Amino acid sequence: MQMNRLLLGIYNLCKWITYFFYLNALWVVFTLLGGIVLGAMPSTIALYSIARKTAMGEEDIPLVKTFWKVYRSEFLRANGLGYLLLLSGYLIYFNLTFFRSFEGTIYSIMSFIMLLMAIVFIMMIMYIFPVYVHYQLKLIQYVKQALLIAFLHPFNLISMLITGVATYYFLIFLPGFIPLFAVSLLVHFNMWLVHQSFLSIERIKMKKGITGVVS
Repeated sequence: MQMNRLLLGIYNLCKWITYFFYLNALWVVFTLLGGIVLGAMPSTIALYSIARKTAMGEEDIPLVKTFWKVYRSEFLRANGLGYLLLLSGYLIYFNLTFFRSFEGTIYSIMSFIMLLMAIVFIMMIMYIFPVYVHYQLKLIQYVKQALLIAFLHPFNLISMLITGVATYYFLIFLPGFIPLFAVSLLVHFNMWLVHQSFLSIERIKMKKGITGVVS
C-alpha cells in the first residue's frame, strides 16, 4: 500500500513537472512567434487561460489547441491591454523619477503621490491578467475590476506577494529552473490565489442574489 502511494506520488510529481515545462515552452515559442513585442501579451493571456482551467479543476486540457485558440482570438485585445499597461507604467515611472530629481515641498508631495500610484499600479498588475481571462469586459473595465478586487481582498494580495517573493528566491537559488518553469509557475500561483478571490466574490453574490461582476 505504501509502495503504491509512493509510486502514485512520483507519477503525479512527474506529471506536474511535465505540465509546467510544456506550458513554459509553449509560452516561449508563441512569444517568439509574435516577434516578442507582439507575442508576449497574447502568450501570457493564453497561459493564464489554461491556468484558470486548472485552478477550476479541469483535467486533460488540450494544451496546444487551447493555447493557440486563445493566442489567436485574443491577439489584438491582449496587445491593446499590454500597451495600455506599458504606457501607464512608463508615465508613472517617468513622473516619479522627475519629481524626485528636484527639492522642495511641492516636489516631495508629488513624489509621494506618484509613489502611491506606483504601488496601486503594482497591485493592479497582480490581478489584471486573472481578471482578463475570468471576465468579459471592456478594456478599461479590466483595470477597474482588478483594482476593486485587490482592495477588497488585502490578505489574498499579501499571499500573492509572499508567494511571488518565495518563487523568485527559489528560482534565483536554482537558476537552472528559470528557462524551464519560471513563467508557468508564477502564472499558476498567481491565478490560483486570485481564483480564491473570485470564489469568495461568487459566494457573496449568491448570498445577496447579485448577478454580473462586482462594481
